[in-house]
Amino acid sequence: MGYFNMFYVLLGGLGIFLFGMNQLSQSLQSLGSNVIKKAINYITTNRFLAVIVGVVVTSLVQSSSVSTVMMSSFVNAGLMNLSQAVGFIFGANIGTTITGWIISLNIGKYGLLLIGLGVLPMMFVSNSMVKNLARMIFGLGLVFLGLELMGDAFKPLRTNQAFLSVMTNFKADTRFSVLVCMAIGCGLTMIIQSSSAMLGITIALATQGAIGFPTAAALVLGENIGTTITLWLASIGANTATKRTAMAHTTFNVSGCIIMFCIFPLYINFIDYL
Repeated sequence: MGYFNMFYVLLGGLGIFLFGMNQLSQSLQSLGSNVIKKAINYITTNRFLAVIVGVVVTSLVQSSSVSTVMMSSFVNAGLMNLSQAVGFIFGANIGTTITGWIISLNIGKYGLLLIGLGVLPMMFVSNSMVKNLARMIFGLGLVFLGLELMGDAFKPLRTNQAFLSVMTNFKADTRFSVLVCMAIGCGLTMIIQSSSAMLGITIALATQGAIGFPTAAALVLGENIGTTITLWLASIGANTATKRTAMAHTTFNVSGCIIMFCIFPLYINFIDYL
């Protein structure tokens, strides 16, 4: 596969993946709209409940960016204080890991089957719950198909000497290479405005053996910092409380990454142990 072919297969796969995530997110929001409304009502009463609500809402909307921007609008409107917002952010960081588990499932070959099973009820059934369930299956199928295409695009990189020679400098086996990988993950996530998309690309590269697990882990740490840019953009023109919330989000994610960077070899060994 030439570089041009590799690029357009990757781009097409990424587009299908993102559209699938969008369909999955919207169907889950529709199915769980009552749960989300009740959860947000609880958020104003207790900061510990705010953590649980952050987990629940982010798991349902399948995007920490969407849930944190939703939360920032409540802060800006004075419906939430900083303490509750920070609790929600802690929960959102836990809830967003569900996306990683979904896209790491090795069932890409069933993507077309899920699309076929989902599209017919979605188009021809009038019941709203059935339609949303079908839309969820359809979206999941698109996610897996997109990952499969991205994996196919990256497959030639396993034997590409130019790529391998570059990646030898980013094996995350030294402190400097870990920092470089984190910077790459952070920068790319800021550019494409989606940690889910970057996570999908990272998993596709790791699945094909183009990068090793330590490199993938370092990239993911950087992606956790890069995803905070969304809340900063949402805070432009907002009140002081919203800007403080964005700062709290950044401080939390950056602090976590600094800790993991300091114990990176132990962290990798611990994950291997698990």
